[in-house]
Amino acid sequence: MNRWLRETDAVVFVFAVLVLAGAVTPPVAVRPAGATAFDHAEGKSFTGGENIGAVRSSVGAGRGGAQQASNAADEKKKAEEAANKSRSMKPHLDSGNNAMHEAQAIREQIATATGSEKTALTAKMNADYQTAITEYEEALKIELAEGSDDSTAIGLIGQMRNGLISREKQAEFEGKDKNVPVILGNLGLAYSGAGNYQGAIPLLRESAASKPTAATYMQLGTDLAAVGKVSEGTATCDKIPAAEPTATALQATCYKNIAILLTNEGKLADAVAPLQRASQLNPNDALAWKMLGDALTNSITTKQENGKIVYLIPAGTIEAYQKYLQLAPNGPYARQVKTALDGFAQLPKSN
Repeated sequence: MNRWLRETDAVVFVFAVLVLAGAVTPPVAVRPAGATAFDHAEGKSFTGGENIGAVRSSVGAGRGGAQQASNAADEKKKAEEAANKSRSMKPHLDSGNNAMHEAQAIREQIATATGSEKTALTAKMNADYQTAITEYEEALKIELAEGSDDSTAIGLIGQMRNGLISREKQAEFEGKDKNVPVILGNLGLAYSGAGNYQGAIPLLRESAASKPTAATYMQLGTDLAAVGKVSEGTATCDKIPAAEPTATALQATCYKNIAILLTNEGKLADAVAPLQRASQLNPNDALAWKMLGDALTNSITTKQENGKIVYLIPAGTIEAYQKYLQLAPNGPYARQVKTALDGFAQLPKSN
């Protein structure tokens, strides 16, 4: 490590949770989680099923009357089945949502906790994520079950979790119920929160393929990088739909998360490009600028010039640190950054 780069504690990711609403409600925007840990995503809730209009009783005279009556009866039966399914799912969705909110609140507390308190909070957070996983899977079983037998649904969930279900089969179920990709996305986020990225990735992939959102792509890109697929993770950050209001912020977060992973692994040179992208997309993110300064500082080299050793400071290093101080003059790294800048000023540099 370059002597001008002081070691700091590992940087932690920030999650932003995509949350399901209860049953049969219109989509509403989810409030940002506001967490300071691992950046997770924002998204929209799901509807709990298509809103089904009143069934028209149309018994006509003549040849078409009987068929119309039969169709009306079928529609009424489907509406009743959908309503029953929605009522059955609601307690599981509510419980999953509550667990996710509690886990997120605890994650924020962990950022400043120490010692035994941090250990206890971490255990509680993981338990909440596991509760969310269990409840969302129960909701998904109800959503996918045919009749009273949910064994087929259980098998399908296992295939989805392991990335073994075909797109054709997935499309078949999504065609029947538009809630499936959103439930899959929320289940994937719960797995991510619990640190099970391998389990989260197939679920997030399937959700994004059918219902692409900035939130899902951001988390998928982060999780791919977390399992060592950095190039694929970066490419996934690029897929975030630009039309969404939160797209720019989430894309910046996606790149920063990947840079955090690389930084925590000591791969500072590899972190430069995603940090440059993150700071371009969100120039008001003080931490991204500080991390960029660190990553560039790690690449400082020396050479002989006129019989003296001079230092070659990568372009943008000083500017990144200055930007951090501009945005966070009293921030947690302000003293460290000022020390680094003072040190740079004293270094002999190339003419």
